Amino acid sequence: MTLLEPLWLLLAVPLLAALLRYPLPGRLLNALRVATVLFTVFALAGLALRFPSRAGTVVVVTDRSRSMPAGSDADHKELIDLLHSAMGSSDRLAVVSFGETVAVERAPGGDKFSGFTHEIGADGSNLGEGIDAALSLVPKDAPGRILVLSDGRWTGRDPAALAGLAADRRIAVDYRHRSRPTAGDLAVARVDAPTAVAPGEGFLITAWVQSPVEDTIRFEVTRGDKVIASGEQRVTAGLNRLTFRDRAAEPGSQNYRVRVRTAADDPVPENNTARVLVGVNGPRPILHLTPTASSGLTALLKGGGLDVRAMPADRFNFTLEELSGYSAVILENVPAEKIGTRNMETLASWVRASGSGLMVTGGKQSYGPGGYYKSPLEPIMPVSMELRQEHRKLALAIVVALDRSGSMALPAGGGRVKMDLANLGAAQVLDMLGPLDEFGCFAVDTSAHEIAELGLVKDKDRIRDKILRIQSSGGGIYVDEALTASADMIRHAKAGTKHIVLFADAADAEQPGNYKELLANTRKAGITVSVIGLGKNTDKDAALLEDVAKRGGGRIFITDSPEELPRLFAQDTFVVARNSFLEDPVRVQATAGLTALAGRSFALDRSIGGYNLCYLRPEATLGVVSRDEYKAPVVASWQAGSGRVLCYTGEADGKFAGAFAKSPETGEFYASLARWTAGQSGSLAEGIAVTQEVRNGVNRIQLHLDPERKAEPFAGVPQLRTLRARPGEAPRTETVPLVWAGPDTLVADVSLEGEETALSTVSIPGQKAQSLPPVCLPFSPEYAPAPLGASDDRGRATLERLARSTGGVERIDLSGVWKDLPRRPRSFPLAPWFLLTAVVCLLLEVLERRTGLVTSATAAIRPKSFRFRFKRKVVIPAHVAAPSEPVTTKKAAAPVAAPEQPKVAAPTEAKGGLLDAMRQVRDRKRGDG
Repeated sequence: MTLLEPLWLLLAVPLLAALLRYPLPGRLLNALRVATVLFTVFALAGLALRFPSRAGTVVVVTDRSRSMPAGSDADHKELIDLLHSAMGSSDRLAVVSFGETVAVERAPGGDKFSGFTHEIGADGSNLGEGIDAALSLVPKDAPGRILVLSDGRWTGRDPAALAGLAADRRIAVDYRHRSRPTAGDLAVARVDAPTAVAPGEGFLITAWVQSPVEDTIRFEVTRGDKVIASGEQRVTAGLNRLTFRDRAAEPGSQNYRVRVRTAADDPVPENNTARVLVGVNGPRPILHLTPTASSGLTALLKGGGLDVRAMPADRFNFTLEELSGYSAVILENVPAEKIGTRNMETLASWVRASGSGLMVTGGKQSYGPGGYYKSPLEPIMPVSMELRQEHRKLALAIVVALDRSGSMALPAGGGRVKMDLANLGAAQVLDMLGPLDEFGCFAVDTSAHEIAELGLVKDKDRIRDKILRIQSSGGGIYVDEALTASADMIRHAKAGTKHIVLFADAADAEQPGNYKELLANTRKAGITVSVIGLGKNTDKDAALLEDVAKRGGGRIFITDSPEELPRLFAQDTFVVARNSFLEDPVRVQATAGLTALAGRSFALDRSIGGYNLCYLRPEATLGVVSRDEYKAPVVASWQAGSGRVLCYTGEADGKFAGAFAKSPETGEFYASLARWTAGQSGSLAEGIAVTQEVRNGVNRIQLHLDPERKAEPFAGVPQLRTLRARPGEAPRTETVPLVWAGPDTLVADVSLEGEETALSTVSIPGQKAQSLPPVCLPFSPEYAPAPLGASDDRGRATLERLARSTGGVERIDLSGVWKDLPRRPRSFPLAPWFLLTAVVCLLLEVLERRTGLVTSATAAIRPKSFRFRFKRKVVIPAHVAAPSEPVTTKKAAAPVAAPEQPKVAAPTEAKGGLLDAMRQVRDRKRGDG
C-alpha cells in the first residue's frame, strides 16, 4: 500500500480539529462526519495498493521508407499481428511508422491492428523521431519496450541521442533488422555540373559511377527527351568518372539524366539513374498556352516585340524545372480540365513565390464556364466568379445522384476515400444555389436511396450534413435506377431550369436499362443531364457515361483524379445556373489603371464581341470596364505574392473577339498587357551577387556584397523563399531570412529531400526579386550507395548500438518481448472508491440530520437478542429499607423511617427503579409510532 500524494494528509489535521471544536449532536453524526473527512483525505493523498506485474506497453516502430524491401508493409502487418496474438489481457500494443515524417498508426490498446493508413513520405528515414514518438506512448513509470522493424539507415535526428532518454526510463529498444541485399549494387554515386551557365556556354557534366566489381557497363545521358551521349565503358571496382560535354541553349533550365546499367542483376536499380539541373541565365520568354495548335494572339504578341513560345496546354509539363524557363504564362481560353488541379496548384505557387506572371484571357472555355471557379488559380486572380443572384435570370432545380458503390471506399489520399470527395462535390453544388433554387440528392448502388428530398434551398447546414455522411456500401451503381429516381423527383420542380448530375465510376457503371428512351423523355420535359465519371476514358463503362451525357444534353467530365471532383461539380453547376459568357457585342472604356499598366493610353473605340462576366476584387486595379448594365471588369490586374496576375475577360482570338480584333492598336494592346505580366528582366543592384551550390543534400544560397561598399545596399533583411514540388504532389513554400556568415556574405541553407525540385527566390527590400535556377538531388537519399570503405551493414550496426545502450536485444522470436517486460509494481488506485464512500457517508449524514431515518432503520433491523441493555445494581443504605412491593405507576410506596443506629446491610438488586421506568416510557413511544 502506498500514498501517491502524501502531502494531502496534512489537510486532515485542521479538519479533525474543527470537528472536535464544533462537534455535531449525536455520536452517529460525528462518526459519519469523521468518516467523510478521512475517506476524502485518503483519496486526495492517492492511497493505492501495489502489486508486482509484468503487464505493460510494447510500441512497434516500423520503417516505411524506400530503402526497405518490397512488400515491407505487409510483412510488418503480419509481425504486428503475431505480437498481438501473444499479448496478455492487461498488455497494450501501439504502432508508430516513420519515413520523412512520423505517424502514430495506432495508440496503445488491445485491439487488433488494422493496417497502415498514414502518409509519411518514403524519401526519408526519420528513425530518431520515430523512437521519440514511441517513448511518448509508454506511460510514465510503467513497464514498456520498443521494437524497431527497420534496416537501420536513418536521416534527420540521430537516434543515438534518444538512447539515453530510453535508458533513463528503463525502456529497452529491441530490433529486427530487415534490409535489401546490397551486394553487387552498381550506382551513380553523384553527378557534378554547374548550377548556372550563360546561353551558348559550353560546360562539363561529370558522373561518378560506383561499381562493386570490374565490369563493362552501358551508359546514356539525356537532356530532356534528347539523348546527347551513350555507349559502353569499362569500369573498375570502386569509383569511376564519366565526363560529358554540352552547350547551354536558350535561358531557362536544362534537365539532365545519367543512366547506367550492367548485365548482372542489380539489387538496387533505383540508384542507376541520377538527374541534375543546369540553369541558363538570361531573359526568359513568355509561355503561351493555346486552345488549338495555332493562335492569332501569338502572332500579335511577337509582332509587339515579345519573345513567345506557344504550345497546346495539354502538351506542357507543369513542373518547376519547366516553368522556371519562362517569365510568364498566358492561358488563352484554355479549360481548367486540360491543366488539372495539381498543375494549377503548381502554377499558382510558382507565380506567388518566384515573382513570375500569369495572364488569363476570356472565352467560353475560360473563367467560370471553363472550370476555374473554386480552382487553385481563382484565389490569385484579380476577379471573382461567384454566382450573384441579382444576375441570375431563372431559378434552378438540380438533383444529384451519387455513386456509393464499393469502389468509392478506395483511398484518395489525405486520409480520405473517393466517397468523401464525391460528397464534397455534391455539397459544393448545394452551396452555389440560392434560396429560390431547388435541390435534391440520391445515393445510388443497386437502388436509389433518397438523401435530400427536392425542395427550396433553405436549411443548407442540415442538408450538407446529410450529404457528407454518405458512405460506400458495396456493389455497383445501377444507372437506370439513378436516372429514373432523379427524373421522377425533378419532374415536380417549379424552377425554370431543371438539371440532373450523375456521378458514377467509369469502370463500374452497371445496368443502364432502357436509358435511351428515358433520356429522350427527359429532354422533351426540358431536363438536362450531365455526367461526372471517375476513371479514364478507356475504362469499360466510359463510353456509356459519355452517351448518357450526350443524349441528356449536358456535359461529360471524366477524371482519374478524385481531388478534381469538387471542382467539376462546381463547374457544371456554374454553367447551368448562369451563362456567364455574354455573347452580345459591348463597348468598353479604358481607365487610368490601363495607362499606368501599359505606359500609354488606348482609344478602345471598337466593341468586343463578348466577355466573361466577373467581378473586381477590392484590392485589384481596374484597367478596362464594360459600358453595359453590369459595368464589369474587362482588364484587371494585381500583385499575387511576388508575382503579377492580369485578367482579360474578353476573347483574344476567335468568334467573339469582335470589331476590336481589327483595330490597328489591337496588337500593341495585347503586347502591353503581356509585357506588364512578364515584368522587367534584370539583375540585382551593382555590388550584389547571388550564388547557390548543392553539396551533401543541402543547397547553400549566398548573397555576396561589395567589400568596399560605403553602406548596406538594403534597408531590411533579405528573405529566401523556396518553392518545393514533387511529381504528383501539391507544392509547398518555405521562407527563411538570410543570415550574416561574414562581413560581406549572407547565407541560407535549404535541405533537399527525395525526388523534389526546389526553386529559390531571393527577395531584397527595394529591389526586384531574383529567381535562382531550380536544383534537385540525383535520386532519393534512401537509395544512396554505401560510401567506399564503409560497411554495407552500417544500418545493423546502428540498431545494435541502440539496443546495447538501452538493454535491448535483436528479436528473432517476437512473442518473447512480452515476457521480457520489466517486473514492476503495479498500482491499483483506491481513490475512486474512497471518494464514492465519502459521498455515501455525507449523504447518510444529511439524511440522518433531516429525518433521523438512519437511527430508526438501524434499530429496526437489529435483532432484539443483540440489543445492549444497561442494568445497574443499586446499593441501598442500611438506614433505607428495601421496598416491600415493586414501584408501580398507580400508587407510590410509603416512606419507611430508618432507625437512628442503622446497620450495614448487604447490597441487594433493586426490582425496579428510574432506569426501568424510563426504558418503559421509551418502548411505549416506539410502539405508538
